[in-house]
Amino acid sequence: MAITIVNNTGYEAFLTINKGDLVIANWARTESGHTLEIPTHIIGTILAKANFQNREYVSDRMQLNDTAAYIAQIEQDLENKSYVLRVVESGSSAPPFMQLYKTCTPPVSFIIQMHGLFEQEITQSRGFIPYNLRSGPAYTLQAVINGITLPPVHFSDENATITAETVQNGPAAGFYRLNVAQSKT
Repeated sequence: MAITIVNNTGYEAFLTINKGDLVIANWARTESGHTLEIPTHIIGTILAKANFQNREYVSDRMQLNDTAAYIAQIEQDLENKSYVLRVVESGSSAPPFMQLYKTCTPPVSFIIQMHGLFEQEITQSRGFIPYNLRSGPAYTLQAVINGITLPPVHFSDENATITAETVQNGPAAGFYRLNVAQSKT
């Protein structure tokens, strides 16, 4: 499943698409007259970073599940006389929210990487209280065309086609707009 972007303006367009609070495309570029498909299924990874006792700790990267809870915890490594930052996955207590927790003292930055292309960083500073990220079902698309930021469009169809075009007639002639067409399925 994919959102299709059609750029019918005379300029390149830069697009950011969110699925709920998760960024699934970050300033994706499409040339004038071109089409771009953005996959809507969540393929990503997550890791955590924290500074503890004047040292930065980074967890292992793990596969992202948009209906999970991720708990960052600092554990003792007695063998090496040090600490280790781990991220543990469990079920979300509030679907459709993905939840980010921490059990350690310092703030934790969760780094979410989508489709191997870009990262979204969320800092959690409240211990034992979840940071809820809505993981759908609604989408928001923000576009910048020829240096102009367009109003965001909201839609729920994960197979929608969004067409960027130049308004030809009326009082908005010469301005840009985004038209959302829901799929027939």
